Amino acid sequence: MSAKAVDVYSYISLPGYSVQFVVSHESITHTQADNFSCHHLEIESLNISGTSDAITQFKWTVYNPNGGAIASKYNDIHLANGKLETGKIASPETEPPIKISDVIITSCIYSAGPGNAGLTNRHQCSITITSISNRHWMKSVAPPGSTAAQLPFSRFVLPSPHDCGMNSLQTCESILAVADLDMVHQLKNFIPNANQFKDTPDQFLLDHLREIVYGTAITQKESIATMLALGARYFELRPAKLLPFFQKASNLPNAYYFHHSLIPGISFRDFLSEVVGFLDEERMEIVVLHVRYDNIVAECERPSMSEVFDMLDSTCEKVKNPPLRWEDGTCFSRSIDEFRQLGIRLIVLFEAEKYDSYNPKAYATLTPTPILECFEAMTTEGQESTDLTVLQCQATSQAIGEVMIESIRNSKAAGSCLMSTKARNDMVLLPWIKENLEKKLRAERLCVVMDDWVDAGLVDVCVQISRRRLGVGG
Repeated sequence: MSAKAVDVYSYISLPGYSVQFVVSHESITHTQADNFSCHHLEIESLNISGTSDAITQFKWTVYNPNGGAIASKYNDIHLANGKLETGKIASPETEPPIKISDVIITSCIYSAGPGNAGLTNRHQCSITITSISNRHWMKSVAPPGSTAAQLPFSRFVLPSPHDCGMNSLQTCESILAVADLDMVHQLKNFIPNANQFKDTPDQFLLDHLREIVYGTAITQKESIATMLALGARYFELRPAKLLPFFQKASNLPNAYYFHHSLIPGISFRDFLSEVVGFLDEERMEIVVLHVRYDNIVAECERPSMSEVFDMLDSTCEKVKNPPLRWEDGTCFSRSIDEFRQLGIRLIVLFEAEKYDSYNPKAYATLTPTPILECFEAMTTEGQESTDLTVLQCQATSQAIGEVMIESIRNSKAAGSCLMSTKARNDMVLLPWIKENLEKKLRAERLCVVMDDWVDAGLVDVCVQISRRRLGVGG
């Protein structure tokens, strides 16, 4: 990395707030006017005095409308190799949101490698600032008794975390702790696109198994409760039991877990508890769950419908502020107020038909252009025979073999190839959705916008379109 550089992004929901990014003597301050834009902070080694082991600091600071600094973190950058070194900016998996007064601050950092396989050689940092009031945005947009609340629930556009249950390695750690060469050999029979590792020694795969799992499957970093507080309202679930040899090797409970192919995430019961706990507090909000089984390997046992029903019933019965009911099927034509009056604030779909932008070939990309072309190809007619419409913003760059291998070599969670595309995609795709969704997709269908690392930019776009579709302004 001959030139040391950081690309900085931000999304600020609240007027008057700002974030300053500083690298050595270079700085830039972002306000709301800089939403969905990028600035580059360049550092040439020749501009920094000192020896070959010299470091400089990358730092961000959030300021409130009075000019007071309310949050700040930093990392050192080693000038000889351009690597992010120690500091207060952690990797995505250990970087929780900052809650101060009436705001929530989220941050994502991508630690770039040398720029091989088409990946950027620039570090990236993205900061979002939003109001804690997003935890009840449906109540604000369509208050009980309002004209908007008499309209169909399908007028909402719901923010969704892509692979919501892959928000940590907590479940996987018990498996990784006992992984050996025999497990690696067995895994090759199940890993999608395993041929991309055909020339990679098993010992290398074992040594880097944690990075492979993280770079392949981890797409969120917040708890389910925090995603809901940020404004997420649609969650796709793929519950299944562990692969038999995972279950045998680990000390994990024999239960149902969210799955990304064969990789397990949060347990299904824990997920339901967090969702129902949130709805017990926010009684005007409504959440949609979509139980699906696509891409789950056959050896992972799926729950029966009656088991899912029992888990839903038993979890909803534990609320402190009844009633809280769930209902299956596609009932989106009911009014928002009708759902609330009946206590139906958890809508559960089972492998419903969806009109989805996702295309495996197009989404295996490091740029937003192929995904944008998928959006452009969607039509109102395409919505008509389906239950809901989904626009996915996240790239699946791990499907590109050389990109996946390079991400593993980068060998840290902050170097995940998935993280490398997050901010750059959002900068292009979310403004397109905000401008074009209503024009291109006019059918009376519930719409969902899905993204990795759910944050304020995604939620704000969905809320603004929801307001317009409900006739209460943008």
